Amino acid sequence: MKITPLLRQAIALGLLSVLLVACKGEKDETATNTNTKTTKTVEESSEAEIEIHSVSDCPTGEGCFICESSKREPGRLWCREHDRYEDRCFLCHPELKDSKRLYCTEHGVYEDECYLCHPELKGEDTEASAPKENVLMCNEHGVAEAECAICHPELGVHLKSGENLKIRVASAEAMETVGVEVSHPEMTSAIPAVEAYVTVDYNQNKVAKITPLVEGIVRNIAVVPGQIVTAGEVLGSVHSPEFAEMKSRYLAAAAAKKLSGLQVNRERKLSEKRISAAVDLETAEAAAEVAAVELAAARQRLINLGLNESEIDQLASSGHTTSLLPLKAPFAGTIVERDVAVGERVEPGESIFVLADLSTMWLELSISAHNAADLVPGLKVSAAFTDIPDTIITGELVWIASAIDEKSRRIRARALITAPPVALRKGLYGEARIQLGDHSSALAVPTDAIQTIDGVPFVFVRTEPALYAATRVELTSGASPGAITTIRSGLTMNDQIVSKGSYILRSEFLKSLLGAGCVDD
Repeated sequence: MKITPLLRQAIALGLLSVLLVACKGEKDETATNTNTKTTKTVEESSEAEIEIHSVSDCPTGEGCFICESSKREPGRLWCREHDRYEDRCFLCHPELKDSKRLYCTEHGVYEDECYLCHPELKGEDTEASAPKENVLMCNEHGVAEAECAICHPELGVHLKSGENLKIRVASAEAMETVGVEVSHPEMTSAIPAVEAYVTVDYNQNKVAKITPLVEGIVRNIAVVPGQIVTAGEVLGSVHSPEFAEMKSRYLAAAAAKKLSGLQVNRERKLSEKRISAAVDLETAEAAAEVAAVELAAARQRLINLGLNESEIDQLASSGHTTSLLPLKAPFAGTIVERDVAVGERVEPGESIFVLADLSTMWLELSISAHNAADLVPGLKVSAAFTDIPDTIITGELVWIASAIDEKSRRIRARALITAPPVALRKGLYGEARIQLGDHSSALAVPTDAIQTIDGVPFVFVRTEPALYAATRVELTSGASPGAITTIRSGLTMNDQIVSKGSYILRSEFLKSLLGAGCVDD
């Protein structure tokens, strides 16, 4: 068959059309594949990144669970790495994702829980309607997420005595290499007690400030601080013109009393002889009574200044009105202070000496308010002071304040010490224990085994070769510092406690606070 030029042209045009259609189809397929891959990448990235915003930019206008931690559900763990709830973090826990529930990739929760996208859900108990799931596990450390001390050390402060958080370490051999040792708690004898801070003071019921009751100038000082004196001993003297005047008034009152007595006798004789009127006798008797009152008042003023009866009688007989006022000790004791020197002018009430009976002293106690409920007078108190080592001071609780001190927010109390040692001085500061009962049995652990985290005491207990439990314990109230510390609750005799090297596990406990959490890349 002979192909004409016209036929040849038609065949060429047909082949060209076929080639163009095939090329277009290939391009469409390539574009479809590219779009599919792009969509998949976007979906994966959208799951990894959620909307992070500040409180001021929150769509709710008042802060949400993403931007404000106080809005998050109490007790529900939060993934700090990906900023969403742990049980909705499918980057850390892909096995938890429910493929049948719509997931809000923008806010990191299921759609039926997202009140940011669905405000009508706010206030509803979405957790109650959510399906129950298995225990959320920390894949990094192989323990329950709610018990992982490395991921969530902040949960430690909320534990009760005996509860714990888990710490999984690399291996048991690694712990032995760094010096971690375990042992069992020991049984010991303990006394329940309350701890207190203590300062020493004089027994203020046996302290006297020696002071003149009249103005004057110190003429003589007969004692020095530290000197022991007896009751009535003269400590010094003050030159006082006012004292001399009081003596003169006493002598004048005594003379007036004597004169009034003579006048009464004379008027009485005249009245008996009917020489004078009865009114004269009555006037004389009234004047005698007034003179007696004035003499008694003048005598009492001298007694108030420290003169005794014999000294006043001696004054009356001698008539010597010296201006020297003696200063005497009201009771036996020790001169603890001298505040003036010879020649100084003193006013009434101004202290010259301080006298204290050191046969008893006070322990001023400061006690935490929550420990004061069981305190009653009569309890035994023991105190220790670093300035007098190897000495324990014992006394009896005699007073507990009925109000909290406004400055310290603690309870004040006082103990009486009888026959204190010479080394016990006013102003010493130390620690005291108020015993609440008799000896009883208690568990004890090495003091180094106790680690305090955020003010809470913990003991690390080995539960598996490479697994330890940071166990919250309660210490015996008033436990004295020493090699061992008694435990009130939280441990048993069978627990394998970390008795040496507990600080290493404490570092593991807290390392996520330094940026080394379980999902740290």
